[in-house]
Amino acid sequence: MQIELRVMDLLISRLCHDLISPAGAIVNGIELVEEFGEDDMADEAMSLVGRSARQLSAKLSLFRVAFGSAGERDNFPVDECRRLLDGYLQEGKVRLDWSLDRLPPEPGGARLLLLLGIIAAESLPRGGLLRIEGGPMGGAVGDPAAFRALAQGEGAKLEAATEGALEAGMADSGAPAELDARAAPAYLAGMLAARRGNRVHIVREAGAITLSV
Repeated sequence: MQIELRVMDLLISRLCHDLISPAGAIVNGIELVEEFGEDDMADEAMSLVGRSARQLSAKLSLFRVAFGSAGERDNFPVDECRRLLDGYLQEGKVRLDWSLDRLPPEPGGARLLLLLGIIAAESLPRGGLLRIEGGPMGGAVGDPAAFRALAQGEGAKLEAATEGALEAGMADSGAPAELDARAAPAYLAGMLAARRGNRVHIVREAGAITLSV
């Protein structure tokens, strides 16, 4: 699967955008310790550093698999996917509920699952519940390759740019001119689904968005 240079640039921009906040918080915490020394402020600062470092590590670990070749293994552990997505969401307003017991057998299943998890979580601007499930939606009944990401919460909405990027990726007609860093993961998800001969199906309900393969 060939990825256009511009799409790679956008994915790197997205990664940097998501990492700059916890990285900056770590620097701020260290500066506070250096300025005030060993006092009550230092305890708060070290708590900030620890929390931000965990967040930074969780995001890096997830992006390494979702954006890169680490997620191409055909025996990628499903429990590792759960750990990565749970860590990514840990400091936010979206809770994870996981009932998927196995990944699709084809290479790249871990990447596609994590990307759909990212996209679904971002459709919950006010927080809510992200459910990762196996099931027949989007595939034949009993098909072990079928899984879905269900986002439930007030104001659940899939942005038009994200949906457009997902469709463009599945069409394999090149990245649209308006593709930006926020929607780049959706374009990559569409490409991965198309490579597997699948489509990402979108279902909208009141307070819920479902992305299924």
